[in-house]
Amino acid sequence: MSRLALPCLLAFGLALSQAAHAEGTASPAPADAAAPAAATPAAAEDPVVAKVGDGVIRRSEVVAAYKTLPEQFAQIPMDAIFTELVQQLVDRKVMALAAAKAGVDKDPEFTRQMDLLRERVLEDLYVSKVIEAGVTDAVLKAKYDKVVADNPPEEEVRARHILVDSEEQAKKLKAELEKGADFAELANKNSKDSRDGSGGDLGYFTRDRMVPEFAEAAFAAEKGKVVGPVKTQFGWHLILVEDRRKREPPPFESVKDQVRQMVVQELTAAKIEELKAGLKIEILNPDGSVPRPQIAPTPAQ
Repeated sequence: MSRLALPCLLAFGLALSQAAHAEGTASPAPADAAAPAAATPAAAEDPVVAKVGDGVIRRSEVVAAYKTLPEQFAQIPMDAIFTELVQQLVDRKVMALAAAKAGVDKDPEFTRQMDLLRERVLEDLYVSKVIEAGVTDAVLKAKYDKVVADNPPEEEVRARHILVDSEEQAKKLKAELEKGADFAELANKNSKDSRDGSGGDLGYFTRDRMVPEFAEAAFAAEKGKVVGPVKTQFGWHLILVEDRRKREPPPFESVKDQVRQMVVQELTAAKIEELKAGLKIEILNPDGSVPRPQIAPTPAQ
C-alpha cells in the first residue's frame, strides 16, 4: 500500500486514536519516565515499536489507531499495514514536537481544542467505566427476551417465480407446468432473471420484502401449487410456494454485541437526563442572545 495513499485512508482513524492519549500529549512525560531502564511484564506485552527523539511509540498506540480506522478498512489485517501505521504515528509525533517547540501549545486555540478533547475522553471513559461496567449478561439477556417478546415472529414463505413480459407468455408456461413440466427448469429457460441459474428460487422472505401484488399472491398461495399470472411493475409472474415458516429470532449469542450497544445507549440517555436535573442549563441563540419566550397561540373561540 502506497505511503502517499495513507493520509487519506488512515488519517481519520489516527486522529481518533489520539484521544486515547490526549492527557499525555498535553503534558509530555520526561524521557526517563517514558522509557524505563528495566523491562517489566507490562512493557514486554506492549513493546516500543518506534522512537522519536526522547519519546516512544508503543504497540498499543498502533492497535488503537488500527481499531479506529473507518469501517471500509477494518477488513485489512493490522499486520498488513502495521509499518504504515507506525510511520504515520511517527510523522504525527515529529509534527507535535515541532509544534511544541514553536510554542503552538501556548496558543489559546490549542487550549480550547484540548478542553473539547478532554471532555470527549471523559465522556467515553464515564460510559465505559461507570455505565457499561454495570451491564451484565443477565441484563443483556433480559433485554433480548423483552425485544423478542415485543416482536412476535413474522411468517415467511420460500418461493420460486418465473418472470416474463406478457400475460400470454405466462399463461403458456403455466399450461406447461400443469402438464408436469419442472418449474425450476422453465424458470431457467424463460424467466427474465434466470441468468443466475437458480431456477427462480427467491429463498425465504417476509411480506415487506416484496412488492404488494407479489406478496399478496405468495402469502395467499397454497403450498406446492402454482399461482398466477400476477402482474407487478416488473412484469408477469408465476409463483410456486415451496415452504412456510415462522421467522425465528436470532440466537442471543449472535446478537449479544448489538443488544449491549442498545442497552448502553438507553442507560446513557437515562443517565444524561438524570444528571441534567441537577444542573442549570440554558440554550442560547446562535448569536449568543437569549431566546425570546415562546407565547402560546390564543385558543380559537
